[in-house]
Amino acid sequence: MSLISLDYIVGQMIDDLSHSTDLVVDQIFEQIRDTLMKGGGPDLPAELKNSKSLARLLNSTQAFAPSVVSASVVALDGTVIVAANDEGEGKPAPALPPLSQFEARAKGWWLFASIPSLVSSNVYESRREVIVDNKPAAIISIGVTTALVADRARHLLLVILLTAVAVTAIAWLAISLVANRILFQVAALSRGIEQLAAGRTPVEVEVEGRDELSALAEQFNELSRQVRSDRSRLDTDRAHLFDVVRSIQDSVMLLDAQGMVLFANRMAREKLAPGAANLDGLALETALGRGHPIAALVKTTFDTGTEAHDVPVQMRDGSMLVSFFRMGQGPKPAGLLLVMRDLKQVMELEAALDTSNRLARLGTLISGMAHQLRSPLHGMNLRLELLRDDHGEGATRHIDKLRQDVTRLDQAIEAILRFTRPADLKITDFSVNDLLAEIGTRVKTERIEVEYNLASGLAAVRADKGMIAEALTNLVTNSVQAMPHGGKLTLATRPKDATVEIEVADQGIGIPKDKLDRIFDLYYTTKPGGSGLGLPFAMRAIELNHGKIHLSSEIAQGTICTIALPMAENVSPRPIAGSTA
Repeated sequence: MSLISLDYIVGQMIDDLSHSTDLVVDQIFEQIRDTLMKGGGPDLPAELKNSKSLARLLNSTQAFAPSVVSASVVALDGTVIVAANDEGEGKPAPALPPLSQFEARAKGWWLFASIPSLVSSNVYESRREVIVDNKPAAIISIGVTTALVADRARHLLLVILLTAVAVTAIAWLAISLVANRILFQVAALSRGIEQLAAGRTPVEVEVEGRDELSALAEQFNELSRQVRSDRSRLDTDRAHLFDVVRSIQDSVMLLDAQGMVLFANRMAREKLAPGAANLDGLALETALGRGHPIAALVKTTFDTGTEAHDVPVQMRDGSMLVSFFRMGQGPKPAGLLLVMRDLKQVMELEAALDTSNRLARLGTLISGMAHQLRSPLHGMNLRLELLRDDHGEGATRHIDKLRQDVTRLDQAIEAILRFTRPADLKITDFSVNDLLAEIGTRVKTERIEVEYNLASGLAAVRADKGMIAEALTNLVTNSVQAMPHGGKLTLATRPKDATVEIEVADQGIGIPKDKLDRIFDLYYTTKPGGSGLGLPFAMRAIELNHGKIHLSSEIAQGTICTIALPMAENVSPRPIAGSTA
């Protein structure tokens, strides 16, 4: 901005120089015209030379005009006619550059055009022709110097430069002070962040002022306090977690990516390394030995990056179920969590759970059996009372009713015996797809459309084929009876983990939600005239073959029954216990 102001001031001074020079030329021109009017002789040069008033004007112009260095009247041939102080009269006038050239160069379109013109001072000439009788008669020549303008411009430029230097120095000093303060505050924040990242207890950063850095420091302090609180809570939770892990009966071990033991609870130490007081910090292969089955499984898990769940491993003191859980999301695990459970305890727990389920079903069975036996007995008692007082045809009718009640008792007892009789399973490997296709063919009618979604290449199942066929027939029959007006029956199979899933779905009337929990109870039925035996027998048959059954239903949408049976290659032969419930 100072240079722009300097350029403007210099331009104004050049304009003033040009205007003052034009004014001098006009005055001399008027004096020449006045002289010629008074003389009127034919010898123009002589009249101008002998004019004392013109000589005085030329002398005063050169003497008092600060920028004028010469003032003269020149003939057309370039000879000086009259000049201030008689300088160069009768001699050729000096050749000077025109003042207009200096003005044009100083007023160029580019910025600061006038400043370079004043680096050095020069003398320029301002001319004007004197016209007499419409003919040029002489030339007024005024020589002006730019020394005064250049001196003033250089003085202003020096002042501007000194001011700029002073302002720059002050600004640099102010910036240095501010930068030092900012750097100090940033360094304090940086130290706090380093302490936070290193896990050390972070100190709160104190930053004075109310600017953005102070607000950032306050946010950092809030974060530091939150991290301190979270870290304290994490340490407490971690200590509690380790206490819990140490106290559980399963063997738990945590490994890093190099197979080093980070943590092992008491059960893991006792099972894997009974003589070692502590496994933490040791390589698993070093602690257990290269040929140990757990070490081999860990190496395989690290190499493949896949988890393994409930893998039976034979140890010196018994069998264990081992599960590996990978840590991290990368292609290679960042660590492994090992959970080992004594297979003997698992089998005992399963046996206890199975016994509990059987006892629960036995209670339901006894309750239903009592109901089934009580009704015929009441009826028989009533018939006997009537028979005692009645004779003839009435006695015959009562005897027939007694026979029907006895038949009902016999059927109820037969159902109980069938449900509770130890099962003699005939285990074979067979195709579920073929069995479903056979059952679907038997129930397909004009009203019932059977759709098959059977997985191709499905593995065989290992079970009692006759028992599974009876169970599936009961389920399919129930689905067909649930569609009295016809509909679509869907039979589907698919592999899932180590089992084959069978799905029987209908578009029937559905089962209310409040009745689903009792649907597998013996003698419980939602159909008029139903026996309540089909679904319980189906569930018992599937469970005896180590399968599972699940039923879901929506009113007016239909029912879906899902059965899971173990694949043949995943079933290990084991004795089948007889059922008592």
